[in-house]
Amino acid sequence: MEDGAQARSVGVVGAGIVGVALAFLLSKRGFDVTLFDRELPGKSGPSFGNAGHIAGSEIFPISNAGILTTAMRMLVDPNGPLKIDPFYVPRLTPWLFRFYLSGRHRAYEKATEALTMLSARALPSTKTLLAEAGLSNMVRHKPALYLYDSSRSLQSALPSWRAKRDRGHSFSVIADRRDLTELEPSLSHEFAGAVLSDDWGAVTDPYHVVTNLFEAAIAGGVKYRRQNVEEVLPAKHMITVGCEGEAFSFDKVVIACGAHTPFLARQIGDHLPIEAEGGYNYTYPASGLELNHPLILADRGIAATSISSGLRVGGWAVFAGLTSEPKQAYFDRIEKIAVRAFPRLHTLGGRAWSGLRPSTPDSVPIISQSARAKGVFYTAGHGHCGLSFAAVSAEIMLELLRGNQQAGRPFAIDRFKSLR
Repeated sequence: MEDGAQARSVGVVGAGIVGVALAFLLSKRGFDVTLFDRELPGKSGPSFGNAGHIAGSEIFPISNAGILTTAMRMLVDPNGPLKIDPFYVPRLTPWLFRFYLSGRHRAYEKATEALTMLSARALPSTKTLLAEAGLSNMVRHKPALYLYDSSRSLQSALPSWRAKRDRGHSFSVIADRRDLTELEPSLSHEFAGAVLSDDWGAVTDPYHVVTNLFEAAIAGGVKYRRQNVEEVLPAKHMITVGCEGEAFSFDKVVIACGAHTPFLARQIGDHLPIEAEGGYNYTYPASGLELNHPLILADRGIAATSISSGLRVGGWAVFAGLTSEPKQAYFDRIEKIAVRAFPRLHTLGGRAWSGLRPSTPDSVPIISQSARAKGVFYTAGHGHCGLSFAAVSAEIMLELLRGNQQAGRPFAIDRFKSLR
C-alpha cells in the first residue's frame, strides 16, 4: 500500500479556509485529522472578510520590472492602494528586497508558471471540493469585470491581458461606456472602460463557506481543538503539537495559520518570508445594489462583490506588522471610493473590517515540506488568493503527504534561496 493510502494521523494548525479545506480533504481520503485554532473557524483573518472571489486569471506576481515606479506612485497618493508604516520599514526591508528580486527575469517567470497552474485549477478544484462537502450551491462561475479609470490605463493593461490569453485565459474588452452601463447599471459613469475576464467565480459568502465546510469536516470525522498552538516539536517518528499545557502527537503536522505561520516555523528552524499585509473593507447589508459580476477597480486596488450579507467593497495592501491596529482614516477613504464608484449606494449600517493577508515576496504560496523536519509541512502565504487557491493547495498537500514531493516543487520553501 502506498504511503498515505492508509489512515494516518495529521495535525492541521489553522482553521481559516486553507486549513479547513485541507482538513476536510484529508479526512475524506482516509487520514485521521485534528484541526487546531485559538479562534472559531474562519472568524479571524482574511477568511472572514475577503471579497469572495475565485480568481481564475491571476497568473502574474505583483512584483515586476516596473514595480519601483508603480510603488512610489502609490505611496505618495493618499488614496493609493499601497501603504507602508514608516516605523515598520526596518523590519520590512529584507522582505521588500526579496519582493524586488522576485520581479526580475527568471524568478518572475517561475512565479508566473506556478501561479498559472494554480489559477487554472482554482475554480474547478473549488467546485469539486465544495460539491464533495454538499455545498455546490455556494460557488458559481462568474466572469470578473476589471474597471479602468482612463482609456490610457485600459490600453496600458492590454499587453498583460494578451499575455494571459496566450496562457489560456480568455477575455473581452469593453471600451464603450454604454456597454459597461448595460453590464453593471449601478456603476458610476466615470470609468472609461473594462476587461471582462472569463475564468472567475464567486462564493455566496466567504465566511459561510468556511463554517459550512468546517461542519462537513467535523461530520466526516475531523476533530477540532480550540486551543492556541504554542509549539510544534519534531521527533524521530512523531510530531508533537503543544497547546496551553497539553501535548498531542501526530505522524505529520501541517502548519496553515496564515500570517502567523513564520512564528511556528522559526521554532523548527525554517525561515519563511511571509509578511502580514493588511486589507480593509466595508460590507453594506442594505446597499440597494446588486452587482452582476465580481468587480476589480484596477487603478484603485479595490474589489467589490455582492455576497449574501451585502455589498462588500475593499482591498489595499497595508504593511505595518502583525500587531498593528486598523486606522479609521483608511476605512474613511475606502468608503469614499465606494460612494464614488456606486453613486446610489446606501451606506447606512455599513460594517468595517480589517484583516491580515499572509504574503510572500513572489506572490506564490508556500506548499512545502519543512527543510528541517521531515514530518512538518507548510501551506501558507496565499496573499490575496487564499479562498481562490485553498482547494488546489489542499490537493497538492495531499500529494505531498502521500510522498509525492514533485507535486510541491514550484511551491517549496527552498525557492527563496535565490532571492537574497
